[in-house]
Amino acid sequence: MKSLMQRSSSQSHAIPSGLRSVASRLVELEIWPVAVLVGAGMLAPALMPYALAVAALFWPLRWLATGRLSAATPADWGVGFLALTVPVTLWATALPQITLPQALRLLGGMALFYALVNWAHTTNRLRLVAYGLILAGLGLAGMAAFSVRWPSSSGKLPFIPAALYERFTLLVSDSVHPNVMAGYLVVMLPLGLALLAFAWRSTGWPLRAGLALAVLAMLGMLVLTKSRGAWLAFAAVLAALIALRWKWGWLIVPLSLLGAGLAAYTFGVAQVMDVITTGGAISGIEGRIEIWSRAIYMIQDFPFTGVGMGSFMRVADLLYPFFLAEPGAIDHAHNLFLQVAVDLGLPGLIAWLSIFGVVALSAWRVYRLGMRIQNGWVAALGAGLLASQLALAVHGLTDAVTWGMVRPAPLVWALWGLAVAAANLYRYDRIPEKIRAI
Repeated sequence: MKSLMQRSSSQSHAIPSGLRSVASRLVELEIWPVAVLVGAGMLAPALMPYALAVAALFWPLRWLATGRLSAATPADWGVGFLALTVPVTLWATALPQITLPQALRLLGGMALFYALVNWAHTTNRLRLVAYGLILAGLGLAGMAAFSVRWPSSSGKLPFIPAALYERFTLLVSDSVHPNVMAGYLVVMLPLGLALLAFAWRSTGWPLRAGLALAVLAMLGMLVLTKSRGAWLAFAAVLAALIALRWKWGWLIVPLSLLGAGLAAYTFGVAQVMDVITTGGAISGIEGRIEIWSRAIYMIQDFPFTGVGMGSFMRVADLLYPFFLAEPGAIDHAHNLFLQVAVDLGLPGLIAWLSIFGVVALSAWRVYRLGMRIQNGWVAALGAGLLASQLALAVHGLTDAVTWGMVRPAPLVWALWGLAVAAANLYRYDRIPEKIRAI
C-alpha cells in the first residue's frame, strides 16, 4: 500500500509536462466537487455513487500530476483493509437494499478522507477545512429545529419545559431521532470549543463571535435532545479540554472521578446506570445488556463476515429475539464498537480501530507540537480533534449512530481527514518557521 502512495520519479518524467500541468490544476480543485457531492449524498443517498465516481477520477489525475496515487498516511493500511470488507458485507447480507446505501456511505466517507488529506497541505487550507466543519456543525444545529422528531412530553429529565419543544415545527418527512442529532453534535462541537479556549487571543473579534455563536447553537441543541449518552460524552470533552488547556487543568480528571464515585455511592451504581442508559424502547441497563448480548451472539456466529451492514434488527428478531423489547424496536447494537463488528466482522472492527487509533495519535501529536512551539491555533486544532475522538468513543459506549446507518456518517471521516492532514503538515522537522510562535 505504501509503495503505491510514494512518488515514482521515473513515471513522472515519462509524462508530458503539459499533461502534468493540466492534471496538477485539476487535482487542486479536488476537495470542492468531492465535498459537495458527498454532502449531497448525505441528503439524497441516490447521489452517493456519483460522488464516488468523481472522487475516483482524481486518483489517476493525481498520479499524472505527482507520480503517486495519494499522499501516504499511517491510516492507509487500515482504510485499505476496511474498504476490502465492503464487498464482503455485500456478499454476506440477506438485505442488500439496506446494506448497499450504508456501504456506499462508508466509501463516501473514505473518499472525503483522502480528498482532505491530499488537498489540505497548507495552514490556510487546514483553517478553511476546520472552519468549514464548524459551519457544518452549526448547520446541523440549525436543521435540528425543523428536522428532529422532538419528544412530545418532558418526562425524561423534565427540567426543560415541554412548551419549548412546541416552538419547533417538523418540516421534513424523513425526521431525525434526537439521539442521532446529539451524537453528531457532540462530535462536531469540540473543534469550535477548543479554538475558543486555546486561540482566543490570536483570533479577531468577528471570528470569536462566529465561533461562540456556533458553539452555543450546537450546545443548545445538544441540551434539548436530552441524550444522556451525548451529555456524558460532552462532560468528557469538557474535562479533556480543561486538562489540555491549563497547567493545573489535569486536576479535573481526579475531581470528575471523585464526583462520579460520590454519585454512585449516594444513588447506587444501578440507579446511575439506569439514568444514563434508559431511553426510547430501552429500559435501563438491563435492556442495554440484552441488546449487547445479541450483538455478541452475532459476532460469535459471524466473526469474519459480519451479518451485513444495517441487518442487526432483522437478524436479531429472527435468530436472537429480545425479551425486553418488541420485534422491530431495536435497530442497532447501541454500542459503536459492537456495531462495527456486527456489520463487518472482527476484521472490520480491527481495521476501524486502527484508523481510530491513528487519528487520535495524530491529533495528540498536533496538540503537543502546538504547545511546544506556542502556537495557539495549532494546539487548538489538535486538542479539538483529540476531544472529538474522545466524544466519539464515550458516546459510542451506549449508541452507534455515528456509524454508517445514518446519513451524516461521512462527517466523522471528514474530522479524521483533517486530523491526519494536520499531522502530515505539522511535523516538527519541517514545520515553517513563521508558525513556530504566535
